[in-house]
Amino acid sequence: MGKFSTYRYLELKESSSLGPVSSRSISLKRPRRLKRVFILLIVVAVCGTYLMGLLAGQPRWLDGLAKSLGYESAHHYAVVIDAGSSGTRVLAYKFRVPFAVFGEASLDLVEEYFEQSKPGLSSYADDPEKGAESVVSLVRKAEGLTPAAERARTPLLVRATAGLRLLPPHKAQRLLEHVARALARLGYAAAEGGADVQIMDGSDEGVFIWYTLNLLHDLMLGETMAALDLGGGSTQITFQLQEEEAARAQPADTRVLRAGAANRTLYTHSYLRLGLLAARHGLLQHEAGADRDNFTTVCVDPIVQAEPWTYAGRRHLVSGAPRPPGMKREAAYARCHALVRAHTLRTLGAPPPRAPPAAAAMSYFYDVAADAGLIDVMSGGRVSVAQYRAAAVRACSAANVDQPWACLDLAFVTALLHDAYGIRDDDHVSLFKKVNGHEVSWALGLAYTTVRDRLAAAPTAPGATPAPAA
Repeated sequence: MGKFSTYRYLELKESSSLGPVSSRSISLKRPRRLKRVFILLIVVAVCGTYLMGLLAGQPRWLDGLAKSLGYESAHHYAVVIDAGSSGTRVLAYKFRVPFAVFGEASLDLVEEYFEQSKPGLSSYADDPEKGAESVVSLVRKAEGLTPAAERARTPLLVRATAGLRLLPPHKAQRLLEHVARALARLGYAAAEGGADVQIMDGSDEGVFIWYTLNLLHDLMLGETMAALDLGGGSTQITFQLQEEEAARAQPADTRVLRAGAANRTLYTHSYLRLGLLAARHGLLQHEAGADRDNFTTVCVDPIVQAEPWTYAGRRHLVSGAPRPPGMKREAAYARCHALVRAHTLRTLGAPPPRAPPAAAAMSYFYDVAADAGLIDVMSGGRVSVAQYRAAAVRACSAANVDQPWACLDLAFVTALLHDAYGIRDDDHVSLFKKVNGHEVSWALGLAYTTVRDRLAAAPTAPGATPAPAA
């Protein structure tokens, strides 16, 4: 009996001791399970956010996957006439709408056509019918890219720049009317009131070249580049403003632009008469005084005499001013630069609020550097202000009859970048003529935003072909 009681006591003690252990084990497992569930939810949320970000960013692999599964994107077209002061250019574009899951539809540039003719449209101020024929001829050459069946839905946009801005208003208007009547017969999509033919505001020119530059470099969703464009009659500077800068900027010099899913506030200003050719003419006039046909300048080597030069339809004779015997090359550059700097700042008026960051330069900025051997004529490159200045010093002391304008042009580019825009000597600008085989022209920015806005306004799905215009 005593033995049985001892065993029974031990069995009861063991059973009673197991009870508390079991309940404590259960209480410890519950928080562990909750922790695992919480971690799983975090992982799912992070993966979901990442996937949504990828899809919203329109990745190439997603579009490629859609195409492999049978998705066929619609193609859209636009034709732009750039009626500049030194020449007229046609740029035709073919876009496609890539497959998208989230966000607004974007556009991919598939193909472009480029052709140009000289002289510029403004040279036909006294023969507007011939000017209209020159534009029609360029549009005809671009028809290989735009299918006949699509032309009624293809915008044809004519934008005249500084050349027509500098003409007397009645002559400019007459030219535009002749061009509009000639183009109305070609069957392209018409704007309200007829063909879309107009003089482009200088700030629009700057905004659209900025758009083109950053679109081709795929920078719309990140840090953007400033755009410096130097035409024949005007020059534009455009760059993104920080939030605090935008609040202080002059409203006339700011534009809010939709870029990707966000709005960007840009500083943009167009300086009329500070294009390369207009600046040449202004400086020569200032030196010549009363004589409007024969120019003598310290910015051309004395070996050049009675060199013919035509500007805005008027023929001039240009000669280099005499130099003191033994003048050093730095002195030859210094007296040219002093005149160029004074003329540039006098014509400039209000300078930009600050020097542009990460600047890219196009058009005559590129051509002047290429002619001076600072960049490869085909691929471009990066050039500092100091390199432009050193090239100007060399050009101003060289008797180069093949490049009589080299000294003046290089001195002007140096003054514009350094004295007007505030770019330091050791800072570089990136020079582009093409990016990924595409012309760096404001025409692409205009074409892209026009087609994008038409798609957004259309009642059909972004990837579908819209119904023909009535």
